Order: sequence, then C-alpha cells, then structure tokens
Amino acid sequence: MDQTIQTAYAKSFRGRLHVIATGRYVPLRLSKTHDKWIRGIAPQYDWLLAGGEEQSIHLDFAFDSQTHDRLHYHISLADNASPPKKLGLSRNDYLGFYQRATVTDYWKIEPLELTKHGLVCYLRDHEGYRVGAIKDVPHHSHQPMYLLNTKEGETLTFLLQQSG
Repeated sequence: MDQTIQTAYAKSFRGRLHVIATGRYVPLRLSKTHDKWIRGIAPQYDWLLAGGEEQSIHLDFAFDSQTHDRLHYHISLADNASPPKKLGLSRNDYLGFYQRATVTDYWKIEPLELTKHGLVCYLRDHEGYRVGAIKDVPHHSHQPMYLLNTKEGETLTFLLQQSG
C-alpha cells in the first residue's frame, strides 16, 4: 500500500463516503419507511442508500487493522446516538446500520487512488465481497436511487473523504 495512503488513512477518523457514478459523486443516505421501491422492496429504517441531492451522511471509521492492500474499519453513524449504530449486513446482504451488539465484523477499504478530493476505493465486507448497487427505476422521488448489497448489483467505486 502506498505510504501516503497508509499515513493518512490507517487510523480512526470521521468522514463521508460517496459513490462515484456518471461523472459525479453520489451521496449516501439512510432509508426511511416512506422509501417504497418499484421493485417491491420496502427498506427498513437505516438501510444505506445511494442517491438524492443531500450531502452524504457523516460516518465514524474506527481503525481495526490492515493488510498489504486493505484497511479494516468498524463503520458507525456519526450522530452520537446511544447506543450507536454500526454498519452491517442484513440476512439478504443489504447494507444497513444496526446496534453495535449485533455487528462484530469490520469493513475493508481497498485503496485504488489518492486524489485531491479524497481516497478512491472499493468497499468490501469482511469476507471480501465488493459492495454493489441495485437501481430502482424509477424511484418514487423521480431521482435515481440505489440499494447497496454485497452479493448483488453492479460493483461500485467510492470516494472516501475525511472530515476536519
């Protein structure tokens, strides 16, 4: 792993993730019960979605460990909720935020390139599966929206930005 990336990212920090798609940075947000998908999926509260016009949510990246080409983090919501919610997988491999007690596995960041905007990377689950997108066409909001999943969908590239 590049020493500059290791120095800047092999630690705990607060930041934001964006999906890189169609020449822009697509924000991540949490689902709400009114998010009804045309495909018949009704996401629960706090599933991680890509799309919309708001800024990406703030996340806490708690550094766990690293290998020669991966950085391992426990990722949680940065809203200081008590008890905090941690990024995990549903039984069907959808990404969502759950109480810390139910999530024990870390997430893997695979660095691809360090840019002036942040770290371009893949996000992988603890088993190494890349996060992919399942598009809802058209979403009831008339904006492109995506569910995130580790076993289905088109593989995503992310931009990881550290917050001050």
